[in-house]
Amino acid sequence: MRFKINLSAADKKIPIGNRFMICSLLKKAIEIGDAELFNEIYFYEDKKNKKIKDFSFAIYLRDFKVEDSYINVNGDISITVSTPDYNLGIAIYNGLLKIKTFNFKGYNLELKTVTLLKEAKVKSNIIPCKTLSPIFIKDRAGKGIDVHDSNFEEGLNYISNLYLETYRGYGLRERLKFIPINMKKVVVKEEVEGFREGTNKQFLLVDSYKGIFNLSGDIDDLQILLEAGMGYRRSQGFGLIDLV
Repeated sequence: MRFKINLSAADKKIPIGNRFMICSLLKKAIEIGDAELFNEIYFYEDKKNKKIKDFSFAIYLRDFKVEDSYINVNGDISITVSTPDYNLGIAIYNGLLKIKTFNFKGYNLELKTVTLLKEAKVKSNIIPCKTLSPIFIKDRAGKGIDVHDSNFEEGLNYISNLYLETYRGYGLRERLKFIPINMKKVVVKEEVEGFREGTNKQFLLVDSYKGIFNLSGDIDDLQILLEAGMGYRRSQGFGLIDLV
């Protein structure tokens, strides 16, 4: 299930680390749309659930300028959300329809429309893809791996297999092959809870990649990854892809 949210910044400002603002919005939408599902996703035995989430999203800003401590946005903000889980998609969709305004750390959003999108279907075991949000693949130390490094494909297979095991009970049916065509490095700044206290730095820098690539594998695997996103931090605004 895939849909687009159109919204605006009431004060023409959003934080530089705006992915967590959208994470917070979607979390609230799930809570409103299906409280039981919300507790299942975000809590386990009264503690925060670290289980991999079944959605990803991409942010698109119109008419904006990055300032030192915030982003000035004069145009609309578009959020594309995608999930292979229909029940989760319905919960997010219904929850968003009930939210008119949303406050995140003093930044105010006004929701305008939520529109269902037609989903692309995988019909071949090799698909041309483009990123809607950058893909992040990391090594064991948490450092981003270069898209042209052979370890990038290894990391992609590892996290994809792990996600599919969590989602459907078994992993990849066939090893993925990632072929970069025109990929560019993107360093994303994020404000992560507890990061400043531990490092004395305001932003976590995430080395990720956007652009065009070919992906091969089992058709069913590819379809789920197209809907769920690829790589790490998917539910934090990374790894959403579409067919070219």
